[in-house]
Amino acid sequence: MIQIIYNREVLDNGDFVTSADITTDNTLPENITFTVDNKIIELRDKKINNENAHFDFETIPELCTLSFDREKFINRLSLPQIVMHGAGKDTDIHVKFKCDPYMNEFEQDIFQTDEIELSYSLYASPYASPNSEKKRPLVLFLHGSGERGFDNQMPLLANDVPKTLYEYAKNKEDAVILVPQATWAPTLNGWFRKEFRKALLTLLDSIVEKFNIDKNRIYLSGLSNGASTTWYMGAKHSDIFAALVPCSGYVYDDNKEAFGEQGKGRYMLVTNDEAKALSKLPIWTFHAEDDPTVGILGTKKVKEAIANIGGNKLKVTIYPKGTVTPNPHASWAFAYNNSELLPWLFDQHK
Repeated sequence: MIQIIYNREVLDNGDFVTSADITTDNTLPENITFTVDNKIIELRDKKINNENAHFDFETIPELCTLSFDREKFINRLSLPQIVMHGAGKDTDIHVKFKCDPYMNEFEQDIFQTDEIELSYSLYASPYASPNSEKKRPLVLFLHGSGERGFDNQMPLLANDVPKTLYEYAKNKEDAVILVPQATWAPTLNGWFRKEFRKALLTLLDSIVEKFNIDKNRIYLSGLSNGASTTWYMGAKHSDIFAALVPCSGYVYDDNKEAFGEQGKGRYMLVTNDEAKALSKLPIWTFHAEDDPTVGILGTKKVKEAIANIGGNKLKVTIYPKGTVTPNPHASWAFAYNNSELLPWLFDQHK
């Protein structure tokens, strides 16, 4: 009998199967290979020692566990069908998939109001207990439209931003990471729904109280739909947050005109009142020049508006065309690989 454990890992562009561990009660052959969708998986490395073996896979799209439903505009979990070859046709093979270990560090829960239910994942560093006297920073992370649903874990799988925040909080900051999830709806409104924004603030208040959070060090970061809501929350509630990190978004408001087609370059222009409120906050925003989903003009105009009123707390990183690949909308994959970002973020205080 052979037991295979396929190890999953959350990378910049989502959750992938990255390696395999094999154990057997017989000596393993040397000619083991793997295929997925009838395509040979190239190996980065392999180690075979009699009854045990480890194989590191090259990262290819076929090994991603997420498939994108374009009609509903959401990601779905779909484990790849990997076939191991070379063990002999009469060998019993049993397969398991193991999620990225960081996923187990987050607790999943559901927050209910009189209007909605809001699922969320939360990482609290080992010392962030309800009765602790030490105050700690908190990062509120808002996912994009593709991660809407009611399964808690999708916002942790679609990209490695929560993982990067978690690793930094664990190793360098005694911090709490809060990752809520907006439910799916036919339109791409996500966090734009008033009842969800209201619930976010109520949930945030609850977590701040429970984990003795330092109210001078509450940070907000979001991607795409979550980035536009990050801009919105900063403009409407600048007294709550110490800093913002919006990636590929625009300054949203319920009553403003939107330019461009939804999901195809849409953006909104910042108002004078929004610019004044946002100018009070340290903000580092990221966007790709050739973003096909959210128009870059929204980011350029907010930079211009804040500069015109003398604001000097805004940092803007715009990646040139062809830099952010394979998806120019995913500026966050580059932003959160910037070694200066998280030290800058956690250094901000109200």
